[in-house]
Amino acid sequence: MTAPKVSVIVPVYNCRPSVEGALRSVFEQTLGTGPVEVIAVDDGSTDGSGAELDRLAGLHPSLTVVHQPNSGGPGGPRNTAIEVARGEFLFFLDADDRLGPEALERMCAVAGEQGTDIVIGNYVGVGRGVARFDADVPRVTVDDPDFDVYGRSLTAHKLFRRDLVQRHGVRFPEGLLSGEDKVFTAHALLHSAGVSIVAGYDCYYLVERDDGTSIMQSGGARPAEYFAKAARPLLENVMAHTKPGPVRDRMLVRHFQRDVLHRFNGTFLAGSADDRRTTRDAVRNLCEDFLTPAVLMRMPARHRLLAHCARSGHQELLSKIIEAGRAPGPIPVMVDRQRAYALYPGFREPGAAIPDAYFDVTDRLRVRRRLTSLGWDGDRLRVGGTAVLDGIDPATGSVALLLRDKKSGAEHRVPAQGDGEGGFTAGIDPATAASGAPLPPGAWDLHVEVRVGELAWEGRLGADRDPEVALPPARLAAAGNGGAVVSPFLTREYGNLTVGVASGAGGLEGLLRVEEIGWDGGARLRLRGHLSASAGAAGAFALTLRVEPRRGGAGRTAAAECTRRDGRVDFSAVADLRGLPAGRFDVRLEIGTGGETARIRVPLAHAPKDAAVPCAALGLRRAAYYRTGGGNLAVHVVPGRVGALARSAGRRLGRKAR
Repeated sequence: MTAPKVSVIVPVYNCRPSVEGALRSVFEQTLGTGPVEVIAVDDGSTDGSGAELDRLAGLHPSLTVVHQPNSGGPGGPRNTAIEVARGEFLFFLDADDRLGPEALERMCAVAGEQGTDIVIGNYVGVGRGVARFDADVPRVTVDDPDFDVYGRSLTAHKLFRRDLVQRHGVRFPEGLLSGEDKVFTAHALLHSAGVSIVAGYDCYYLVERDDGTSIMQSGGARPAEYFAKAARPLLENVMAHTKPGPVRDRMLVRHFQRDVLHRFNGTFLAGSADDRRTTRDAVRNLCEDFLTPAVLMRMPARHRLLAHCARSGHQELLSKIIEAGRAPGPIPVMVDRQRAYALYPGFREPGAAIPDAYFDVTDRLRVRRRLTSLGWDGDRLRVGGTAVLDGIDPATGSVALLLRDKKSGAEHRVPAQGDGEGGFTAGIDPATAASGAPLPPGAWDLHVEVRVGELAWEGRLGADRDPEVALPPARLAAAGNGGAVVSPFLTREYGNLTVGVASGAGGLEGLLRVEEIGWDGGARLRLRGHLSASAGAAGAFALTLRVEPRRGGAGRTAAAECTRRDGRVDFSAVADLRGLPAGRFDVRLEIGTGGETARIRVPLAHAPKDAAVPCAALGLRRAAYYRTGGGNLAVHVVPGRVGALARSAGRRLGRKAR
């Protein structure tokens, strides 16, 4: 018998309302039913789930049902199924959840292409939060310094190569209501040769029960079982399968924060005296056995303090710190010279004797910032936003914008006006932004800085912005001799705000907008349009229309008439083409500013319908303008009749011009 590609393992305990939907999502996989075997293990259900599984098995030959007495948690039935599974891969599906139709096909394909042992398909939460992945990752290992796959998700809802599981004896703890999947997955990850992530497709839907009867909704495992069968094995596996160093420390930090100290919560405060004592004792023992100073100081202040209280026996202070962490709003922060401290209970209290370093959040504070407005105000680019530090009164700090060049690393500071409540406005004047001097050419990233006392925190500005914020157009702004082309834009990867600066004539092409092209009273070619420019820079340049032959000889020039108004310069130019020899001519606008000259091809957005000039206007020659293959304006002068010329021009519109 041919072995299946995937064995889908479904532990079932009192899930009759949802188990059919979960299994249907497997039967409908695009991978097909032949390559998939389904092993559903009824773990002593009392609601008729076992009978429902038997009914479904009669309809679907790929479904195998195993009945066993209740084992006290999902680990037992999963282990039972592992022993009988024949697939190249194992996938664990809970009876409340479901798969996306293409999930197994996509995950198996990636595992085959990359040779990876574990594949994570993106998760969707239905009534609950889940870990989400932003981009596909073809292959990563648990010790990769740039992507912490170990810390992202330790649920068992993944594709595992069966050989990995069998070869290393990876199994679930039994008799445990929660946390068993973390032990299995962490153990498998520590032995895996590689992990793939399918982020571009929603593979697994984790569904919260409406009636609140799931294991996690009902409180999960009791403290004694949880710490003995889940938390301690997690830490022991890390110590057994990693070397001392940053990778091990990162994993231990993850487990202490999310798998040990997380038990100091509202349930702990409301629990019985025995449960509270069991939790405190278990956490203290784990801290004494596994928590090194390096791991302790890598954790946030709250977790440092919880660990300290558990180790030192500060029961009353422990409860106060838990309550402070559950209160709405951030913990207040105090800046003292060059450090910032979270003011949890016990800070500098003589009886507590806790080192200040445990309260230190200097390197963990982040500026919460938002771009709320952006636009031109004369020569200035006006930027508005909010910038706050959690726990610190905005009125005690000052705000500034930092302009930092991508290539050179040069930095310039632009003061901002704060409103005392976290809001700010700042005006970037290209003529003075560089400490009173013109801002040099470059791509200047915008950062917002919040300074409190001797400390300062900063963050990139723009990715988080109000929906109505729109990019203002590029324009010529006053900055030294002749001005500079200033182009605000959002970075491609994260959408942060950057200001491009090009001095003199550089970048002027992007400011040109042609609104009308046509003939004016015969053989007079007329152009009308505008350039974006601030009032301070509008008088610093001149425009000339040039009609230039491609093969040498005389052309035509015409000075443009300009009308300046706020934010733009309207121009109109007319070139007299009478007397031009036969040939092809390119049309350019010459723009002079700051001692430099830009010669810009005139864009022609659409092929003209009536482009020929009457023959009387040119004597014995006729002319038509047309759109080149590059989308620019050109003129063709030939002898002949007007009708023939017009037909010739029309034929040229359908092919790339020379």
